[in-house]
Amino acid sequence: MDPFNFWLSESGVSRAVIGLMSLIILTYSLKAIWTPFIDRLKIPVLSESLGTRKSWLLISQITVTLTLLGLATCDPKQSMSILIGLALAVAFSSATQDICVDAMRIELLTEKQLGQGAAMYQGGWRLAFLCTQVITFLIASRFDWSTAYSVAAITMAVVAIITILLVPEPLEVERGHISILNKPKTWFQTSYLDPFMDIATRYTNRIFLILLLVMSYRFSDFILGPMAMPFYRETGFTKDQIALITNAFGISVSLAGAFIGGLLVYRYSTIVALSIGASLVALTNLTFAALALVGNDISALTLVIICDNLAQGIATAALIAYLSSLTTEKFTATQYALLFLLATLPARFIASSSGFVVDAVGYFNFFIYAAVMGLPAIFISLHFWRREKDSILS
Repeated sequence: MDPFNFWLSESGVSRAVIGLMSLIILTYSLKAIWTPFIDRLKIPVLSESLGTRKSWLLISQITVTLTLLGLATCDPKQSMSILIGLALAVAFSSATQDICVDAMRIELLTEKQLGQGAAMYQGGWRLAFLCTQVITFLIASRFDWSTAYSVAAITMAVVAIITILLVPEPLEVERGHISILNKPKTWFQTSYLDPFMDIATRYTNRIFLILLLVMSYRFSDFILGPMAMPFYRETGFTKDQIALITNAFGISVSLAGAFIGGLLVYRYSTIVALSIGASLVALTNLTFAALALVGNDISALTLVIICDNLAQGIATAALIAYLSSLTTEKFTATQYALLFLLATLPARFIASSSGFVVDAVGYFNFFIYAAVMGLPAIFISLHFWRREKDSILS
């Protein structure tokens, strides 16, 4: 969303509208709605030759390519409604791709490997993010946004081919292919209620705190996210500076953070990594408040990006490992999607009002507010850490 938000800001779209546009990302949270279809439905012909997971992955990647090409033809000043529709289509296709990737990652790894898998997953995602974000900004700076999104679409097509050739298909697990037409009630029960009840049954004595931790964990960084690009632009940083510092350099730092997070999970525990990640994200949001006071200073921006991306890398790797550990093989994709929905939906809704908050109180107070919103996750994760230590000692 960074190039997209910068593009909107540069086109004269207000901060309030940009904040509301972040609701498009809710598609990634709401993917739990159609995850059971991805879990259970087989695509004719493709499923037989590629497997269930890889066939859905191929379809989603092709759709992302086509919708990005459509986005390249839009102008925010003249066709905002069309642009929103295509952005939603990109998000829907990309979220479907995430369903497949998350399921394959969990199904191809053992429980002991989940922390390392989360780190590698974050590493791959950050590398792809690095390439697309930096290239998009640099191309937009030298040509225009239409050319930038066209290149992004072509890149996705190449990635689709490489993915299908190199990624193995997980072993098929029987998930009960119940007909939604013949037995709609049974289908709904087994697709949505049973996966959630399975988690509730296994974690009866602490399910409330687990759900509260999952829901609040991303509050701090999600709230800040939509306003980052408008803040950089209004502070006076250029597209090239953003591409090289906040994206190229920043994502490189987040890769280190992701591997540190995976190492913390492997060496200590998921809860330890979660606690450290939650604390660091909230604290590093305060560095944005300091940058708001300093203004246009490359050294200050670089320091902020180091702190922020390192913290986000650790926190995200820890959260991915934690959500993965809560799933079972029978409901892998659906349970992960449901947990991901809880981890992102409330935070996305709160984040959509970020533009209004900035307009009301200014950037400095907004960044303080974003940091404070990380306190619930810190307290709950530390509570679990304390309980984990007590259980080991006893």
